[in-house]
Amino acid sequence: MKIERIDTFAGHRGAVYALEKAVDNALFYSAGADGWVVQWNLQKPDLGKVIAQIQGSIYAMRLDHLSGILWVAQNNEGIHGIHVGTLDRVFSIPMLNQSIYDIQFWGDQVWVASSRGMITVVDRLSHQILKHVKVGEAHVRCLMVVGQQIFAGYSDGNMRVFSSQFELIYAKIVHEKRVFALIEVGETLISVGGDAHIRAWYWESNELIEALPAVPAHIQAINAVVLSPCGRYLATGSMDKTIKIWHTTDLTLLKVLDFPRYGGHKHSINALIWSDYTDLLVSGSDDKQISVWKID
Repeated sequence: MKIERIDTFAGHRGAVYALEKAVDNALFYSAGADGWVVQWNLQKPDLGKVIAQIQGSIYAMRLDHLSGILWVAQNNEGIHGIHVGTLDRVFSIPMLNQSIYDIQFWGDQVWVASSRGMITVVDRLSHQILKHVKVGEAHVRCLMVVGQQIFAGYSDGNMRVFSSQFELIYAKIVHEKRVFALIEVGETLISVGGDAHIRAWYWESNELIEALPAVPAHIQAINAVVLSPCGRYLATGSMDKTIKIWHTTDLTLLKVLDFPRYGGHKHSINALIWSDYTDLLVSGSDDKQISVWKID
C-alpha cells in the first residue's frame, strides 16, 4: 500500500471538527471552532470558499442531497439550514444550551444528537421539532441508521437502539468510555470510542463479535472511522495524532499515517471522509489544517 499526502488545505482559524461530502464528488465542506463553513474543491487545492459564518463552534453538519441544504449545528444555539447553491440561510431551529454532535437523516425525519442525553427529532421538510428523546444524562455523540432502527452512541459507553416511533428497543455497553463514531460495514456495525478500541457487531442479532484488535487500536481515543469507496479498507482518526488504515474483513492494520513518516497532523484528528473522487482520504485536525491523502 502506497501513501502520499498530496495536499494541505489551510484557512480555518480554529480546530476542524466536521467534514461532509458534497453532491459533486470533487467538493466537500469543513467546519469547526471558528464557526466558518468552507467549501473546498479537490481539483483546485487550497481555494476554499466560505459559504457561512456562524458565531460559535460547529461540531456537526449534514448535507441533504435532495434539497441541497446543508444542516449546520451551531453549538449551544441550534441548527441552521444553508442552501449550498444560493448560500442563503433558509431556516433556523433553536436548540439552546445544547452541544450538538451529530445529525442523521432517516426518511422524513432528522435525528439530532446532543448533550445531556438529548436526541431531537425534526421533520425534514417543515423543520418543525417532532419529538425529544431523552435517556439518561450522558451525551449522545453519534447516530447511525441501520435497517429499520437507529443506533446511538453515548458518552457513558452505551449504544442505544431506537425505532422510528422513538421507542428504546435495547441498550448495550460497547465501550469502556465514550462512543464517538459508528459505521455500517455489510452485516456488521463498527464502533470506535474513547477507550481506543474498534468493536464490530452483527447488527441484526445485536451480538458483539469481538473487540478487534484485542488490544487498543490507538494510543488515545478514536474520534472518527470511515469506509473506503471500494469497501476494502477502514480509516480511523485519533487523538494520538495518527490515522490508521485497516483491512475491512479482519481489521488487519495496514498503515499508520503520522507526522514523522508522512508529514501528517501535529494534533488530534477529529474528522475523516473518504471521497469518491479518485478515492482520496480527507482528514481534519485540531491543528486547523485539512490534509488530503492518496492511498493506493
